[in-house]
Formats: sequence, structure tokens, C-alpha cells
Amino acid sequence: MRLNKNHLLIFGISLILGIIFLSNCVPQNQRTPEELAAIQRAKRDSLRKANYNRCLFKMSNADQYKIQENWSMAIQNYKEVLELGCVEDFADPLFKDMAHCYFRLNMTDSASWAIEEGLIYNPTNLHMLQLKAYYNRGNLEKNIEAWNQIVTLYPGNTEYMFELADLYFNSGRYDEQITLLEQILEIDPENRKAELSIIAAYEAKGVDPIQLYAKNFELDKTNPQYGYQYAKRLVDTGDYRTAIVVLEECLKFNLTNRNLADLLAKSYENTGQMDLAVKTYEELSKRNPSDNELLIKISSLYREMGQFRKALEYAEQAVSLPPHNGRALAERGEVYLSIAQANTITLNLNDKLVYHMAYEDFKNAVAQGNGTVRTKISFLERNELIIMGQRDYFLATEANKAGPNEFKPIGEGYSWITRTIKIQ
Repeated sequence: MRLNKNHLLIFGISLILGIIFLSNCVPQNQRTPEELAAIQRAKRDSLRKANYNRCLFKMSNADQYKIQENWSMAIQNYKEVLELGCVEDFADPLFKDMAHCYFRLNMTDSASWAIEEGLIYNPTNLHMLQLKAYYNRGNLEKNIEAWNQIVTLYPGNTEYMFELADLYFNSGRYDEQITLLEQILEIDPENRKAELSIIAAYEAKGVDPIQLYAKNFELDKTNPQYGYQYAKRLVDTGDYRTAIVVLEECLKFNLTNRNLADLLAKSYENTGQMDLAVKTYEELSKRNPSDNELLIKISSLYREMGQFRKALEYAEQAVSLPPHNGRALAERGEVYLSIAQANTITLNLNDKLVYHMAYEDFKNAVAQGNGTVRTKISFLERNELIIMGQRDYFLATEANKAGPNEFKPIGEGYSWITRTIKIQ
């Protein structure tokens, strides 16, 4: 009985060992793709771990050879890293550096191969993609492929988009170029380079772009891009009156579109319709109350129109808002200068007080980084239009006095000015 139990135990163990042996001896073609991939991964990982330090040494060797400009020996060390199975640990900078060495040896095909291999492991590496474009600059299609990948990975980067657009133009793919350039204009509507490039592309196709812009606009007058493109082209050709018609129509459907409103105001200016220009800017300013550039523009238009109270009102608002870069102060100084010039017949203290207000603003504008008004400061000093001290003090009347050594301008043309000047 004891013998039979021993036989059974031995039989059971043999059966288990047999099953294990048979399972390990399953032919490769009977394993699933997933099982085979897992086995390969395990082998690679094992090899990488075993050879990591050797690969690190080879990479260090290669770097030294690169410093010595021994490109061939550097490549040999990089190849040994590949053979040792450490690719995943050193893919960057392995393939990039290998490509550099091949390129220095004028082996451009090998350099391209190295970059393509590197991108398998790191397909979004910008440096690798730029190298791919660089090493393939003699191959237009490969170059386009590389920049296409870059533009896809970095949407909205107009610098990269221009690179691709230029390649499209060089390869005669004008429609693709135009589409890309129009995307740039959606990002940056004032981009002159994109506008000129679109015109060049249409001309290369034998199409007058203004006709196409007109057609697009007539098909959909609600589309702000169509309206802007057409009007901008009209402005560029000096046809401001047609541009005004287009912009007024398009703005009916896009009341808050700043680019359309800004171009309309400029078109009004160029046709001498200053009242409509300033009105357009004022409406735009209401929607953008913190934009002091708009306030400066409105002030300058009112100043040119001789409406100094309105000009000063907007200049004061602009001065109170950031950025404090001296532009608003310069504009306010221009307003005071214009007021004084418009009222001066025979120079008197009241005129000099207002001239001095301009002088103070110009000086403060320079202090805030705006050097464009230095000539105005020199003009006022040279012509002694500023308050010089006690000799001016004795010219003041009681009506001029606003406090100790503090004076205000009086008389027709100045009575509404509330600012005062202190004489030291």
C-alpha cells in the first residue's frame, strides 16, 4: 500500500514537470502576438539593464570624440550603444548626436536615417524635427513633411507657419499656402507679411486677389474675415471710399469687431471725414475702456480738429491708465501746445503758463521712456516759452494767482483750463 502511494506521488510530480516543460516548449508560431511582444520586451529590458553602465561609458566616449571632432569614432561608439540594446535609455541625445556626426562627414542620407530613428522614440521632439527639416532642405517634400509635423505640434506659432507657407509656395502648392496664410491672419489680422504672401500666391496662380476677396464678401457679408480681407486690400490700393462701404456693411453684423472698426476709422481719416473717424473710435473705446491707445488716438483727432476741450478730456483719461510709457503724457503735452499756439497773438504770461504745461508733460514723458518729444522740449526752451522764474512772477495779476507762487491761465481760450503752474 505504501509503495502504491509513492508511485502516485512520483507520477504526479512528473506530470507537473512535463506540463511545465511542454508549456515552455510551445513553438513560436503557436504563441499569440501579445505573448511574443511581451517576451521581446522582457528580453530587451533585461539586456538594457545588464548593459546600462557599458552604454553610459560608450556615450561618454562618443562625446569626447565629438569634442575632438573625430566624427567616425564618435559614430562607432554610438553604434555600439545600439548593439548593446540601450536605445530607449539614450534615444535623446543618441540619434541627434549621431546625425550631427554623419552630417559633418557629409553623409546626409545617414544623418536623415538617424533623425528618423530618433523620431520613432520621440516623435514630438522639436529639435529633432527642425534637424529633419534642415538635413532635408535639398528635398522639398521631406522638408514640407518635417515642417508640417512641427506646425501640427505647435499650432498658432506663426513663425513655424511661415516656414511651411514658404515651402508650399516654392513647390507650387499655392492653395495650401493660402489656407495657411489665412490662418495666420486669423491669429494676427495686421500681419503685413501674410497679406503680401497671399497676394503673391494668387498672382502666381494667375488670379487677382481683390476679385476673390470681393466675391467672398458678396457671398457672405456677415463673415468678418471676408469683410476685413476685402477692405484691407481696397485700403492698400487707395480705394478708401469702397473700403468704407464694405466695412460699414460688415460691421452691421459684427458690431464689436475691433479690427473692422479700426480699419473703418482709418479709412474715414484718409477721406477727411474726421468727425466719423472720431465717432467710430469713441464707440470702440466704450467697448474697450481700459485701452489708453484708443484714448490717445481720439485725443489726437480732436486736437487736429481744433476741439481742444474734448482732446484734453481724452488725454487726461489716457494719462490715468497704464501702460505708463509716456505716450499719453506726450499727447496731453501736444494738446496744451496746440491750445497755446492757437491763442497766442502777442506772447503774455497766460500763453507761457499753457506752454509750460506742455513743457512739463513732455519732460515727464521723456522720464517715462518716450524720447520722441525731445525736440519739442528744445523748441520750448529755445524760444523762451517756458516759465523762467521771478521775472515771470511779476507779470502775474491777482486773477492769475491760485496760491503761493502758483498760477493759472486766464482770459479767452484759457478760462476753462483748471491746471496750475508753480513758479520756483
